[in-house]
Amino acid sequence: MDKKVWIALILSMVVIFFYPYLIKWYYPQQQPPVEKRESAAPADVQAQPGAVAPAQPQQPQKAVAEELTIVETPLYKAVFSNVGGGIKSLELKNYKKGKDDPEIVNAASKVAIKNSFRSQFDLNGIVETPVFKPSSASLNLDGASTGSLIYTGALSNGLTIEKKFTFSADTYFINTEVKSLNATQTAVSVRADIILSAPVSGKDETGYHQGPIIKSNNELTRQDEDDRTLTGSSKLKWLGLEDKYFLAALIPVTDTHFSWVTEVPAPGSSAAALQFPVNLAPGGSSRVVLNTFLGPKEYDTLLKQKVGLEEAIEFGWFDWMAKPFLVVLNFFDRYLGNYGLAIIVLTVIIKVLFYPLTKKSLHSMRDMQRMQPQMAALKEKYKDDKQKMNKELMELYKRHKINPVGGCLPMVLQIPVFIALYEVLYVAIELRHAPFFLWITDLSEKDPYYITPILMGATMFLQQKMTPTSVDPAQQKIMMLMPIVFTFMFLSFPAGLVLYWLVNNVLSIGQQYFVYKTPAKA
Repeated sequence: MDKKVWIALILSMVVIFFYPYLIKWYYPQQQPPVEKRESAAPADVQAQPGAVAPAQPQQPQKAVAEELTIVETPLYKAVFSNVGGGIKSLELKNYKKGKDDPEIVNAASKVAIKNSFRSQFDLNGIVETPVFKPSSASLNLDGASTGSLIYTGALSNGLTIEKKFTFSADTYFINTEVKSLNATQTAVSVRADIILSAPVSGKDETGYHQGPIIKSNNELTRQDEDDRTLTGSSKLKWLGLEDKYFLAALIPVTDTHFSWVTEVPAPGSSAAALQFPVNLAPGGSSRVVLNTFLGPKEYDTLLKQKVGLEEAIEFGWFDWMAKPFLVVLNFFDRYLGNYGLAIIVLTVIIKVLFYPLTKKSLHSMRDMQRMQPQMAALKEKYKDDKQKMNKELMELYKRHKINPVGGCLPMVLQIPVFIALYEVLYVAIELRHAPFFLWITDLSEKDPYYITPILMGATMFLQQKMTPTSVDPAQQKIMMLMPIVFTFMFLSFPAGLVLYWLVNNVLSIGQQYFVYKTPAKA
């Protein structure tokens, strides 16, 4: 086998094996223990971006009885508070904490704690959180129905505030309106803030970002722990807090002059605020509309907003390939009802697209085998002149139209596919805890009984036996070791990734059988 082929194969194996470890090295674990994060979190006032300057005190609040409103849809069960009109809890009915833990995920505890989405107002340096009166104590929606929750209240300067949430039963997005009315005899100028807080920042244990994320000026910014405070005031598309699987976001709708502030006040704590001015003459009113989102990072759901919200899913270096893969997998899952079957169909499509190249590669390998006697003769003839030998070998390849590295091209081209699918399995919430059949209950985790990696190694061994190789016995022995090496490499990989490689091997065996049964051209 040509030296270039060996180099390509070795590099392919190195990339495939070390990619997960490279990701962990590039994104080192920085998540502190839960107890430390909770104790390190500052008080509400200190963590609020609307009150970044210590000189801004909170308006003393009288003790009030908090009134809660429960909103339930087929997707979630949310609890709203009349204090600022924020969300205290949002349980996602379609997502469990773990495949063996039936408890429902509370998205508010992930990326929207401390009554997030609440409204507060800066009255000349005094921060005031209104205590609203809710329109109802509960709201139940089903099918494709909609419903509204209206909060009404007033600030100490006489400004009347109405905050209206409009829910749809089939989406996690909530349309939000903030109306202000100046019923006094004097002009009023205040700054309105909508606040988000989260118990995360930096990188999680798998290397994915958690904390503030901003889409403005067509650029996406993920705030690091080193950047304690970020601000902006132009072309904001959306603002939020995220972790690997969940997102809390504020998406402006009306053409209002919004500004924003994001903070990482301490490790394991982050906050964000969307801000806008309210300047009203006597009897004047204003209306600001935005969409709020608190839920899972489902690609199709985020994509529908057409504001780049899907960029919150962190696909890594090969996102240009991972995104189409996820779209295709979601499409087939809708009809097949199983992501494992969707991976199989995707593998078939990839093999069909690569078939012309695979066919050419197999022919190249067979031609290389046929040329072995002549190559051996040239190596013997010019064994003392490496430069002359390489020149004569290249002339031989040229005369017979053989590409010496053609045989390894399919392996090399699979590297981007492998990495893209790896990212999809690790970051797409759609495949989190997605079962296949029988013992494979989570495609994003390793095969618990290592059955698919062993089958993958067996099919790779059979494929090697069918592949034309050099007559060099040493090289043949090394090539036959590759299935063993790959089997051990894949033992800890996600079951969905092993399934892809297994099906790919089976299809490759079929393609090799078909190509080698076809008579070669003279």
